[in-house]
Amino acid sequence: MGNRKFRNLDVAGERFGIRADVAGAFFNSFGGRTSAIKTLPEQLAEKLVEQIIRGDFAPGQRLHEMRLAEQFQVSRGPVREALRLLEREGLVVMLSHRGASVARLTEKRLKDIFSVRSALMGICAEELAERQSEAILALLDDGTAKLFAASDRGDVGEYIVIVYQLSMYLAEASENGIARTILFSLGRQTLPLTRGVFEVEKHRKSWSKNWRNIVEGIRAGDTAAAKQAAHDLLSGIKAAAISALADLEREEKRAALKAGKQPEAPNKRISR
Repeated sequence: MGNRKFRNLDVAGERFGIRADVAGAFFNSFGGRTSAIKTLPEQLAEKLVEQIIRGDFAPGQRLHEMRLAEQFQVSRGPVREALRLLEREGLVVMLSHRGASVARLTEKRLKDIFSVRSALMGICAEELAERQSEAILALLDDGTAKLFAASDRGDVGEYIVIVYQLSMYLAEASENGIARTILFSLGRQTLPLTRGVFEVEKHRKSWSKNWRNIVEGIRAGDTAAAKQAAHDLLSGIKAAAISALADLEREEKRAALKAGKQPEAPNKRISR
């Protein structure tokens, strides 16, 4: 029994955090493929995802194929295909005669994304509460403990990675492949905006407690409590994200006025 417990904790220790396999964080095979061998466009797409999430490219910023090809030392063809992969995920917008640019989130789309994420995570939490697997709970306990530790250290990068990994694991553990695929994509769409809200300590503390409540609901077999905790988590992040979007739009408007330019019209933003 003791050896089995040790092995579970050992596996859990490799599951969460920046040092864990990055495939469990922001990256995955595109098109639903599970093969570890990725094409060149898929590799380039993953590099671009990292740069977009990190804020190297701002919302609405043009992504010039030639410059990216020079940066990655490849031809324009793989870059173009990588951009199309990201367009399908909603991270990039491709417009005729204008090329590619980083997608902008509208408040409406942001609300829609979080509504779907909340519903799906609630379903996954309910399914796990019905199952009450000790092995799954050991992993969730480990991830939650690491989340609190990252928050206390002020390690925002680690915190963001673990939050994302926990979300993916919730769907994976519930064996709901459809939920995992959708959550994976929607989570990446909001990260370029929400990465800043995780820097606020009170947010991290609140959302860490939400995660603990999710796990406790699952442990108690209380489907309603587990589902409600998941909704509370997503509701809190949504409110912070909407506030961050409003701040970003005000800053863009001030910058445009200072530069003597017309602010971007709302109907130019991508709301699909």
